[in-house]
Order: sequence, then structure tokens, then C-alpha cells
Amino acid sequence: MTQSAGVRPRGAGRAQLHETALRLFARDGVEGTSLQAIADDMGVTKAAVYYHYRSKDDLVLGVLAPLFTSLDVILDRAAEHRSRAARLDEFLVGMVDLIVGNHARFAVLVGDPYVSRLMEDHHDLVGWWNRIVDEIIGDKSDPIIPTALIIFLSGMTAPLTTPPVADIGADEQREQLVECGRRILGIRRRSA
Repeated sequence: MTQSAGVRPRGAGRAQLHETALRLFARDGVEGTSLQAIADDMGVTKAAVYYHYRSKDDLVLGVLAPLFTSLDVILDRAAEHRSRAARLDEFLVGMVDLIVGNHARFAVLVGDPYVSRLMEDHHDLVGWWNRIVDEIIGDKSDPIIPTALIIFLSGMTAPLTTPPVADIGADEQREQLVECGRRILGIRRRSA
């Protein structure tokens, strides 16, 4: 079936809503962004926003949903490796790809107090962290690894907005962040 000229493909309105909301969340914070402000920025009525989401919380969760889906895939892929070094490296590379490719979403996830409160009610972040410890880190003989991983993950968004890293292309950002993570975690480069 072909589409008529000027008719949006299904989901285009939601994608534009997510893009607009994410931009305003990054600029004004989630708390400081009303559904009316999002509607005004899009040039639609507030009812059009409510067509997609019943509340601001639902919208925030919808904007962040791709991150959580990707996080599960990254964890599953990393858990398939036998050695801790290979699991950590797979996890590290996956997280760097996710964060470089979704920097704005990740920055909202980790940097916004409104989102932190929302996550407590809607996502089991402690369970997610426990899965990393149990399935990825595994052997607890080196207690520094979880701390090093937290430091790396917490600090990954800042370089993407700060020169000189912010001024380079995504591929070079990935390379630098992966290498930095490998050094912090003591992972030797895997052979291709």
C-alpha cells in the first residue's frame, strides 16, 4: 500500500514528540518542561500530546524506553562470553555504542533528578546493577572492578559534551571511550 503525499507514516508523530521532548528535557530539565511547552514547540495542541501519552511520566518513560531495551540486549550479549574480561569488554563496547549513539537520552537518564525519582518507581535499576555484578563481573575476588565500572559509566556522558572529545566524530569518540574504559577496568584489547 502506498502512502498519499503529506501523510505521515505510522509512528512519525510519536517519534517527533520524543525528539521534541528530549530536546526540551535536555535544555530545561524534565521538571521544567511542561506538556504544554512540548505541544507549543511542536505546533500542536496539548490534546495531541495526550493522544500518545496519558501523563508526563509516561512520556518520559517512552522517550527513555529504547535505552532500557538496548541495555537488556547488551547484558544478554555480554553474558554469553565465558571469561570475565570478555564479558566486561563486550559490555563496555556495547555501553559506549549505546551512549555515543543516544547521548541526549542517556544524559537525561543519569543527570535529571526528576528521572531519578521516576526510575525508582518504574525500573529496577538495583536489579539491573545486580545483574551486571552477577553475570558480567562474576568473580568477586577483585572488589575494585564494580567501583571502576561505576566510575566509568557515571563519567561517560561528560566527555561527549566537553572539548576536545565533543569536537570529534562519533567513531573517534567511540574509540577513545572504549580505550579509556579498557584502561580503567584493566581489560586487554581482544584480538579481532
